[in-house]
Amino acid sequence: MSETTLTNRRIVLAAYPEGNAKAQDFRMHSDAAPTPADGEFLVGMRWISVDPMLRIRIDAAPMGGTLAPLPLGTTIPGAAVGEVVVSHHPDFTVGSLVEGRFGWQDYAVSDGAGVHHVDPSLGSPEVALGPLGLPGFSAYVGLHAAGGVRPGQTVLVSGAAGAVGSMVGPLARAAGARVIGVANGEVKCRYLIDELGYHAAIDRSRGKLAADLAVAAPDGVDLYFDNVGGDMLIEVMRQLKRGGQVLICGLMAQYNGVDTTGPDRYPALLELIMNRTATVRAFANVHYEHLRPDFIRDVAPLVATGALPHRMHVRDGLEAAPDALASLFGDGVTGKLVVRV
Repeated sequence: MSETTLTNRRIVLAAYPEGNAKAQDFRMHSDAAPTPADGEFLVGMRWISVDPMLRIRIDAAPMGGTLAPLPLGTTIPGAAVGEVVVSHHPDFTVGSLVEGRFGWQDYAVSDGAGVHHVDPSLGSPEVALGPLGLPGFSAYVGLHAAGGVRPGQTVLVSGAAGAVGSMVGPLARAAGARVIGVANGEVKCRYLIDELGYHAAIDRSRGKLAADLAVAAPDGVDLYFDNVGGDMLIEVMRQLKRGGQVLICGLMAQYNGVDTTGPDRYPALLELIMNRTATVRAFANVHYEHLRPDFIRDVAPLVATGALPHRMHVRDGLEAAPDALASLFGDGVTGKLVVRV
């Protein structure tokens, strides 16, 4: 393929969102595709990932200002699966499928750092963005960071119908745990039980989380896998067993901004942590890359046999990505959302 005939469409950041991201916060930019140098290769995107965490990266003050904001005009970052179309790298041959942080664009150049080969024998390529990609790896790493799951333990998962939560429940259940999921709406709760094998589901939209949790976990919760953040933590802590753990994977309830005008619940949270002698910790996948071979070894067979069920929601066209991101913060998406370029 001639490197000079390629046009690269890129979705770039046009404005920092206020609240939920909107179409006007993005724009499509077209220019010549980059040219790989020696030791590099050019990837043509086939699938791009749409993840809640992207909302943090495009904020004017990411993580409360602890991260530098992306400059306006920057290509929206994110994981993608693509095909190597030009290569000057011995480890990445033309025609091979790869996964990496290539961003929302048609083409990207890479030197191979952080890029993983996609084995087509493990399923459709987009699975490398779902159960065998960031969501599945996050679930696997999180349970590892928590010290694993022992048979008979009770594991509670918030955002349980989302991309990560839909992996955590089946993995914890396969390890012998009793798994309870929290999701918004009856449809999502049925999905947790009927398709993912959760033992119980709590509909957060009922507004009776504390009472429903007491019924679902009368003996308490050993591990709370938190994908949501927000005020739910207080209610969960009241049902946490002594010596229990809270594992913070995501703060989806806070990605679009937090109302700070309410009461300060920090003292109550500290009292509950102390009373429960609880461990509260977060984790980052980048610190656990050494687990990736184990992850593929353990999880790929579960995906292939259907023992780890999953849903892949597909939007078509690069231009659909901004709307897809906004839809993650509504009530209509279960499982993993991807865009077919």
